[in-house]
Amino acid sequence: MSPRRKKRVFAGLGAGLLGAVFLALRFAVRPVSKARVPDAISPAIFQTKALHTSLGQVVYHESGSGPALVFIHGIRTGASSYEWSKVYPQFAATHRVLAPDLIGFGESARPDASLTAADYARSIAEFIRGAHAEPAAIVASGLGAGLSVLMASQHPEVARQLLLWMPAGSSEPGEVSAFRRLASMAPLLQRFIYRNYDSSREAMRAGLVARGFADPGRLTEETVDVYATCAQQYGAEHAIRNLCAGRLDVDLEARLPMVPRPVTLLWPGQPGEAPGELPARLQGLAQGSRLVLAPGLAELAAIEGPAEIAALLAEELDPGPRVLR
Repeated sequence: MSPRRKKRVFAGLGAGLLGAVFLALRFAVRPVSKARVPDAISPAIFQTKALHTSLGQVVYHESGSGPALVFIHGIRTGASSYEWSKVYPQFAATHRVLAPDLIGFGESARPDASLTAADYARSIAEFIRGAHAEPAAIVASGLGAGLSVLMASQHPEVARQLLLWMPAGSSEPGEVSAFRRLASMAPLLQRFIYRNYDSSREAMRAGLVARGFADPGRLTEETVDVYATCAQQYGAEHAIRNLCAGRLDVDLEARLPMVPRPVTLLWPGQPGEAPGELPARLQGLAQGSRLVLAPGLAELAAIEGPAEIAALLAEELDPGPRVLR
């Protein structure tokens, strides 16, 4: 090949590569279509309200009267108060039920900011105070439970009781790979990956099957639709970038002993059998805690087995004497 021909070939390759880069940037910064969040995110009997906090507007669902009962969802792509929507209506007859979308998720504000676990803990406390719901019993899951523990250790006056499903101090290793953590340091790259891969309906379905359900046959199209739509809302990638960067990590084992309120740990397992090493260790750290095992459920137990979870919560919310297990 002659030198002139080589130059033309390399020039063509360079132009093609540059075009690919510009195309990727175009997809990364293009506006996201504002798909309406499905009505299934909340039961019809609940009012949808908004409350302003220092981090932005929190959208929440409320119904019932009596002692305040707040449901906090886990932290993952597409997360929202929908996670508890099959459970919390069963308590509206006896409690004032509030189910917020945390900042960055669902229909709440999604600020482009480097928010930390401390910011979220403050926001949860502000929400409970702003809704005049203190002291509240708090039901939470996953990293949302970890953030609730941090909040209760710093603002014990707003919490009456904690009921935690599989509490976590950070995201699962399989959910945040080293590549995702590296991408979180480059906003344009992270946005491109998030909008074109992580938030797709196919990715949502795969993630829910892999990490949400013990029995994937219980996953419905409604659930996939709600998670995918919430994941594709404008600005939804900002909270996930903070998650991948480790800014939302909580030292759960250090914070649990600092919570001066009753704590119930709910975990997958067969009642009567010895619990796993992690839940047993966490129970030993929480003051006056109970460990309750639920068989056949996984991370999204509130969607997979709402009747079973509601029954366990009702037992733990009973004002009668608490028996340590």
